[in-house]
Amino acid sequence: MTKTPLYVCVSTAALIGASLLPWSDTARAQRRSFETPHALDGVYAVDITTQQGDCDSAYHWLIAVSGGHVTSAGDTPMEASGQINRRGIVDLAFRRMDKVAHVTGRLADGSGSGTWSLPSLQCAGFWHAVRHS
Repeated sequence: MTKTPLYVCVSTAALIGASLLPWSDTARAQRRSFETPHALDGVYAVDITTQQGDCDSAYHWLIAVSGGHVTSAGDTPMEASGQINRRGIVDLAFRRMDKVAHVTGRLADGSGSGTWSLPSLQCAGFWHAVRHS
């Protein structure tokens, strides 16, 4: 049986470890970006107005923003998901039963606005949000 010299094993391990460093640094940076408090964090009251289609004329829902990630808040009959980046660009989905509305826009200084659409029901409109906390 031929034995591999120790320096070959150590060199191989060092090369493998070095090749993983960029990946581990990237993963660590991504984790930090999700854990870092976000200037736009808080609970927002969102007023949604329908301009097109047969959807209800208005809705009022609460969302929570934490680290840029959005979830529903309070007693809200929909499920909110998506992100708001550090520049305030909003990219969300509001789900209610089997319907999904696509929500885009911008937040800054505790308030924001944008548009939404629900293609399956051919509805669309605008929204406005104000931070409560």
